[in-house]
Amino acid sequence: MESGAQTSVSQRRREGDLLQAIARGDQDALRQLYRAFERPLYTLGIRWLHDQALAEELVQEVTLRIWRRASSFDPSKGAASSWIFGVARNVASDLGRARLRVPTPVEDLVVPATEPWNEESSWQQWQIASAIQTLPVEQQRIIHLAYVLQFTQSEIAKALDIPLGTVKTRLYQGLRALRSMLAELGITEGGER
Repeated sequence: MESGAQTSVSQRRREGDLLQAIARGDQDALRQLYRAFERPLYTLGIRWLHDQALAEELVQEVTLRIWRRASSFDPSKGAASSWIFGVARNVASDLGRARLRVPTPVEDLVVPATEPWNEESSWQQWQIASAIQTLPVEQQRIIHLAYVLQFTQSEIAKALDIPLGTVKTRLYQGLRALRSMLAELGITEGGER
């Protein structure tokens, strides 16, 4: 187990070193970082944008922003992978907004039927969100990646640069605590098992 943690730390340090080299204009470091993050970023793009061309554009735009903004990376504030995926979140948001600005031909326009506001459902969603925020940040992050962004556990391990076993443990502990809290609130049945 210790060797996995050491590998994780050395991998994190290496990614941080690559970002610092990119900040100094090292194109080879950019190529290495691109090779390491191309697939996870593409997967993220597909999941967020639901479009292959936009996912490819996301990878290219993130790479370009890394090249331009690597000097803003501060290793004391977190791992390089967290910084890179933060850049990806911003790029995905920009691409999503740009896609919404593309005019829809009138003949393709479908107006969805609006459903009445469900106060009970909204209240439950707020309680669930509040319960999640009481969990440790590490568990919140993994639950978000797993259930909102629908990452696999392996993708989460890669994105957060932590061992797969750590992902599984944190996810299990977070969900167990969440289940107990939601049972106390009457949202779900049963508590800890």
